[in-house]
Amino acid sequence: MRAPFIRVILMAACLAAPALAGPQAGVVLDRVVARIENDIITLSDVRELAAYQRLAGRQPAQESELLRELIDQWIVANDAAAARFPSPPAAQVDAEFTALRNQIGAPEKFAARLRELDLSEQDVRRLVAKQIFLDSYLDHKFRAVARVQPAEVDRYYQDEFVPQLERRNQSVPPLDDVRDSITDLLFERDITRRAEQWIDQARTHLDIELFPEDHP
Repeated sequence: MRAPFIRVILMAACLAAPALAGPQAGVVLDRVVARIENDIITLSDVRELAAYQRLAGRQPAQESELLRELIDQWIVANDAAAARFPSPPAAQVDAEFTALRNQIGAPEKFAARLRELDLSEQDVRRLVAKQIFLDSYLDHKFRAVARVQPAEVDRYYQDEFVPQLERRNQSVPPLDDVRDSITDLLFERDITRRAEQWIDQARTHLDIELFPEDHP
């Protein structure tokens, strides 16, 4: 869940009560799609995450995967709240927001993209802050126990690094020249692996109920 990038806004602040369309509209504008303990996730939460992924240049996941990600975020956010993990510094949020905005292009292009995705700058800043918060907490929780063995570095170099460069017809540097970079990459992988295992285990202890579209 690390941000290319994966987030202080606690999940409870993101879970607004469902707003249904008026009788004249005849269409459900929002609905509850899941309940986690005493909190809810709404369809608008799922749509907002999909819009944010599009803004960041990613192909949005399927709705079921987006919902699973929101549940994962809830798990991490609640654990972080219990640990009294601090909010990300405003300067860090500003820097990440600016980097995302610059990635889109000129200010008018960014504004147009937000209108297209039905997002506001405040929405994006909130989502950026949440991503930083969650990623930072997982890094804090698992970095001290993450491990990379020398044999793993050698194996990655031979099985992944070298073949990738050869497919691109690029020169292959000696292992010693890239050992530190590979170690850092594998360290991040181990943090991610441990975080995913912890989240999967935590999910089994939660009271989670999903509501399909045809749920009364």
